[in-house]
Amino acid sequence: MKYKHKYSLTPIAIAALVAFPTAALADGPYVGVSGGVVLPEDSSNAGEFDADVPATPDFGAIPAGTEVGWETQFDTGFAISGQAGYAFENGFRLEAEVAYSEYDVDTHTGLTVGGANIDGADVAILTRGAADPANPTVGAVIADGQGKVTNFGLFGNVFYDINTGSAFKPYVGGGIGYQWVDVDYMPSGVAVGADEDGTFAYQLMAGASFEVSDNFEIFGQYTWRDSTEEAEIPLTLVPATLGVESSQSIISAGVRVGFGG
Repeated sequence: MKYKHKYSLTPIAIAALVAFPTAALADGPYVGVSGGVVLPEDSSNAGEFDADVPATPDFGAIPAGTEVGWETQFDTGFAISGQAGYAFENGFRLEAEVAYSEYDVDTHTGLTVGGANIDGADVAILTRGAADPANPTVGAVIADGQGKVTNFGLFGNVFYDINTGSAFKPYVGGGIGYQWVDVDYMPSGVAVGADEDGTFAYQLMAGASFEVSDNFEIFGQYTWRDSTEEAEIPLTLVPATLGVESSQSIISAGVRVGFGG
């Protein structure tokens, strides 16, 4: 005699199978927090002298308006941010974000004055001291890249969550806002420039989230963030103003908690 084996699912098991692939952060308000690493782009610092630098017995005068600039490389840094937003049933999300990032200076290279590279010149050309064979070169002084850059921004973001019919949900987004850039350049311990400037900024995001429950999800995200213009930083070593770039790639992970139904 053959027996037919009958299998049945309990109501709890059926509910779990149905809920898991379609779990989603409930429509409505949410808050989130994230953190990660910053991969800053090199900054092509560029500016000009604001006033004449008088001649000395060893060096000629530098007229106001003379261009000055150099390249700065940065170390990997860190970023943290907090978000508050609203998720709509159609997949769109609106979000306000507070963002902070910080990274150290690695090195400075290629200092030019009036288009001429002066890395090999006596550093006294900038300090206006006496030339001396014992003095270090400009390049040697700026190569020791002490200092850091911090960024604090407020952004309004728009996201679109792609419905995959599962707990995994890719998304894309963009945002605009305002960012304060605080620059502290101190190569070899010499105070070159330390100030803050605010500029409009924008960011583009792509990531994916995983819904653990109706009101809780984890996510990973890539962000490209940049300012619409350079931060204008007055220098302290010489009478000049320098434009500093603050382009950043940010790789982060975080959590979101919803307060919808």
